[in-house]
Amino acid sequence: MESMTGFGSSIFQGENFQIHCQAKSINHRYLEVTLRIPRRYSSLEERIRKRVLELFERGKIEIQIKIYGFPKEVKDIAFDLELARKIKFNLETLKATLNLGGEITLAEILSFREIVLLEEKEEDLESLWIELEPSLEEALAELKNSRLREGALLRGYIEKFLEELSGVAKKIEALKEKVREENLKKMKERIERNLSELSSQLDEGRFYQEVALFLDRLDFTEELDRFKVHLQEMQNLLDEKASGKRLDFLCQELYREINTLSNKAQSAEISQLAVIAKDLIEKIREQVQNVV
Repeated sequence: MESMTGFGSSIFQGENFQIHCQAKSINHRYLEVTLRIPRRYSSLEERIRKRVLELFERGKIEIQIKIYGFPKEVKDIAFDLELARKIKFNLETLKATLNLGGEITLAEILSFREIVLLEEKEEDLESLWIELEPSLEEALAELKNSRLREGALLRGYIEKFLEELSGVAKKIEALKEKVREENLKKMKERIERNLSELSSQLDEGRFYQEVALFLDRLDFTEELDRFKVHLQEMQNLLDEKASGKRLDFLCQELYREINTLSNKAQSAEISQLAVIAKDLIEKIREQVQNVV
């Protein structure tokens, strides 16, 4: 079992620079990846996302990469020759107009910074990946391990609550016959109180049919059986990958079954057990919200 919450970081030392990589994740319905990376590595964005998708299935994951120091020079120097010619021509014209002596020097022309052009070299993607990959992989591996450790803790909590829910189901099972007899007794008493008033108009066949339907409505055997099946299914899902959404769905089903069961039973004892069961289901759901 894997949690959606975790953190990982790493530092890679290059020849003249360091790369710091942090990877953290929190709960999210789907997998969402956010990248905060230097412009130097922007061309690798899709490759980074693909790697995250290979390792993770759910969660809001943020990758932050920082670079310290100076990687190898990636700029070319060029000159705007046309602009330089115009500057030289205009300077010579100005000198002639002002009757100034001397030649136009290169230093004078270079003082006009507009003629110097710095161009970024387009680096090879594989070279950039070799530079970035060690730090990224280490941070992602640490994030994965962190999520698995947290997942093991979540599993322990969920198994404990499932065991307690199973105990509640057994107590309800033990009360089933007693509750049935109590409801039958209550019904018999109500019938006896009103039988004298109804006797003149009573259709005996219809009367016993209604009694049978009433008792059937009080029978919560099916709900209890489904409740136990859901518990076993949840236990089985703990061994499967990416089971968070299905576990959350089963929590809803457990709540629905125990609620219907409690309403049918019309028993104070079972109502109290249902309250305990609902509390346990809610505790499981809190943990399940963080499961991948």
